[in-house]
Amino acid sequence: MRKIIEDTSSDELLTASESNMAAFYSAYGRANGNTLAVGKNVTWFYTGIQDSLFNGVISARFQPDEAREVFNKLQAKIDEQGAPALWWIGPLSKPAEFGPLLEGYGLQLDGEVPGMAVDLISLDKQPETIMNFIVQKVDSAELQELWARTAAVGTGLSDAATEEMVRLEATLADPKYKAQHRYIGSLNGTPVATSALILDSGVAGIYAVATMKEARGKGIGRFLTVMPLLEARQLGYRVGILQSSSMGYPIYKKIGFKEVSKYKIYLQSKKEQ
Repeated sequence: MRKIIEDTSSDELLTASESNMAAFYSAYGRANGNTLAVGKNVTWFYTGIQDSLFNGVISARFQPDEAREVFNKLQAKIDEQGAPALWWIGPLSKPAEFGPLLEGYGLQLDGEVPGMAVDLISLDKQPETIMNFIVQKVDSAELQELWARTAAVGTGLSDAATEEMVRLEATLADPKYKAQHRYIGSLNGTPVATSALILDSGVAGIYAVATMKEARGKGIGRFLTVMPLLEARQLGYRVGILQSSSMGYPIYKKIGFKEVSKYKIYLQSKKEQ
């Protein structure tokens, strides 16, 4: 493990945040039959799941000709399997004019995602109790499948992508993924929400915060964000990070997260015949 990032003002925070995100998504690329490319200047992966969230470029700091090479390799995968991919272009991405470069390849800007961070010392000792709501840490193949299905439905994935995610998540039960912790929350005995904690690069990353539509507005997303971060704090971590959806942004602000970066998301898809 790299040294712990002590606070959100650290000069190393952005690098640590990007590395943490790469650690989360890279696990999917390592699964059998999938692709993961990790080099000095780039990290990209491809699973073939028919949702762009499961394919793409996470870290990119290279020359324009290197960008073209990665684009071509990723396009070959997309044209073969049909699943689109995302390029996450953040404050550390190079070259500086990355957006116009990708647009020149035919990619489209798909939106912007704020990167956020929180000092874990500032968190409350315990999240507010929710009646008839319990949280389990995933520690079996059965719970891993249940987690994947709940996360997929809560995120709004298609039925096909949900089944693909369930199969992919089953490969992450291997002990080598010990830096990845998954949590599933049940309301009145029914699984309704998920989150994941990634302890990597000196920060605690929160991912896959998803809640079923019928269980939203009860503080469940907040609970499944704060609880893993408190666990990370007990293990010695001092900074929590995440990339926020528009739905989650006001919740994270109330928790104490502050925006520290912005990612521009570009979509690469199958070429029209």
